[in-house]
Amino acid sequence: MQKTPELIIENEQEVPQSLELVRELEVVENQDDVKLRLGEMLDRISSDVGALYEGMRVEQCLARVEQLSRVLETIELGKPLHISDETDSHYANAVIPAPEGIKIALSEGEAPGSVRAVVGFGKTLIGFKTDHLSVSEIDFAESEIRDANERKYLCRHVSGDLLKDDIHYLILRIPYELMPAERLTVEEKKKSRPFVFRGMRLGSQ
Repeated sequence: MQKTPELIIENEQEVPQSLELVRELEVVENQDDVKLRLGEMLDRISSDVGALYEGMRVEQCLARVEQLSRVLETIELGKPLHISDETDSHYANAVIPAPEGIKIALSEGEAPGSVRAVVGFGKTLIGFKTDHLSVSEIDFAESEIRDANERKYLCRHVSGDLLKDDIHYLILRIPYELMPAERLTVEEKKKSRPFVFRGMRLGSQ
């Protein structure tokens, strides 16, 4: 497997700038401004997202769509990322990183801005629990009975908080038209597509 970039914060003075950049990215509407901000973000991010998803599967991580600024607040500032409370109904808020699961996460997950962030974290095992995170089966509404078995296999309900050390992968889905041309791979330039993907493994492997 190709070695993928790791996110290691070396200069604490840079943290507020990177977080401010992402917060601006989530609300900016001008396409040229979005491209400029994306260009500043993508220097150390890999285009080999297939290797990242494979790493998530090997490590039995869960995946979920998250607000990118909330993820960076956790990674860079150590702020816990709250997912849900123990008393909440067990709706699907995470998936296993199979292709079908990622499709569900990207189609059903909600986050502001045009760039979607997928985080890989924790473990897929139902019943997995730490002092701040737990993984459960999902409940079903009657409208979901037809695909209940598939959703039961692919989806999980996670309650609690994600801490910095819980987050192992970060993958971005970026609309093709917002990607700076100089950041596209040769293959991406040959064939236009709705989205391009970039990502990284967080911390040590």
